[in-house]
Amino acid sequence: MQSFFRRCPQVEFAYWAWRTRAQRAGLPRYRVLSLEETIRLIAQEQKSITRYGDGEFNNILKVSKPHYQANDDRLGRILQEALTAERDDLIVAIPGPLHSLEGEQLSSKYFWVRYLNTHGAKLKSLLHPQRLYGNAGISRFYLGLEDKNRAFHLAQQLKTIWEKREVLVVEGEFSRLGVGNDLFANAASLHRILGPSTNAFVHYDAILEAAVQHGKDKLILLALGPTATAMSYDLACRGCWAVDIGHVDVEYMWMLQKATHKIPLEGRFVSETSEQADYAIPAAYRESYEQSILMKIGV
Repeated sequence: MQSFFRRCPQVEFAYWAWRTRAQRAGLPRYRVLSLEETIRLIAQEQKSITRYGDGEFNNILKVSKPHYQANDDRLGRILQEALTAERDDLIVAIPGPLHSLEGEQLSSKYFWVRYLNTHGAKLKSLLHPQRLYGNAGISRFYLGLEDKNRAFHLAQQLKTIWEKREVLVVEGEFSRLGVGNDLFANAASLHRILGPSTNAFVHYDAILEAAVQHGKDKLILLALGPTATAMSYDLACRGCWAVDIGHVDVEYMWMLQKATHKIPLEGRFVSETSEQADYAIPAAYRESYEQSILMKIGV
């Protein structure tokens, strides 16, 4: 039996999921838009988006914390407020696997079934089964999907969000969105505000005010972990167009390199790998990157 499962990992997963089904009994199948529809709403209707994953849920529930952001009571309150917000200009997004595991890689299926086994009952206190959520996976469009051809299509769709637009990136010190690739080559302009690569929420108010000051008439892209989830909501409330874009650059680089698992990337901090590549920016991109920085906060 064990040798059969080793030859048929999908069957092994199905059997394991069936055996643990009692741990998920009574959990709703949440309503979540497709990745494509979520991107369309952002690009064509200029909606802001705040995205929730296990890290944000865990922060609210105080069950664990990622190493890149300490749990904070105020952060948890903002995350919980944003999760229940109902604004016409804001998409509240949750992981697609909370609706369906179809199209997910096997590792992603295991992760989310385990998560629901452990925390699914607690999620019921946070999420409404009748609400239509956006898909938080817009920045996780490559590695977790079975269909890699779909990933290339999604990447092209994502680029329509910032096509010919002035962009303000609010990111961690070593995130370096678009450096060394063509992800934002179609933007009219791109400038940056840098925050800390870890525990960015310590400087939340200063980063928020700077984002409002420099991004009022721009598309604001945020990549600051759970801080970005909270800030995209606060920016939307202040009349800004704010997109919590998260790991989009990392996924894009993994796609270009045809990675089969999470690998370190040169010149970037990748929070989900145990190893790190050199943080030094290649000389060919260093000057243009430094010229794009408007200010640094907490760095």
